[in-house]
Amino acid sequence: MSAACLPATYKLPTGPATCESKKDICTVRSPYYVKDINSLCGGPPALQRVNIISEPSTGGDPGVFYCVAWTGSASGTFRDAVLLMNAPGYQCGADLVAPSGTRDALGEAIVFYDTEQDCTPLYPGTRLTYPAVLDYSSLGDQEPPKYVCLTEHVGA
Repeated sequence: MSAACLPATYKLPTGPATCESKKDICTVRSPYYVKDINSLCGGPPALQRVNIISEPSTGGDPGVFYCVAWTGSASGTFRDAVLLMNAPGYQCGADLVAPSGTRDALGEAIVFYDTEQDCTPLYPGTRLTYPAVLDYSSLGDQEPPKYVCLTEHVGA
């Protein structure tokens, strides 16, 4: 095993075993599990900026109260997304979750904040949950940025 290849598993300690680079394990949105990921990666995930380019109203499965659908545009820590409410899960790239890491299907969890939150991972040992700031400036409205915790959708 080379130094560039570190043992990891997919999403959970019991997930399929794999060998990945430190960069791939530590990247925000990475699904790879390592027991002490913050030590390996030098701390929790850094704040990511999400440019909200649209807020359409949606009907559908209330199992996901708020989520974002990625548009494909990205640059470094910036990604463009559409903010969805009550959208079917398959439309979502990441869910807005309460900082404790729990999801509330009834929408009673508070997911929008005025300051950056310490996001407890829904999948501890991975980078699937991370802090983000939603920037609404591209919509032309005066809504201030909102801080959230996102949990990325990946695989089964």
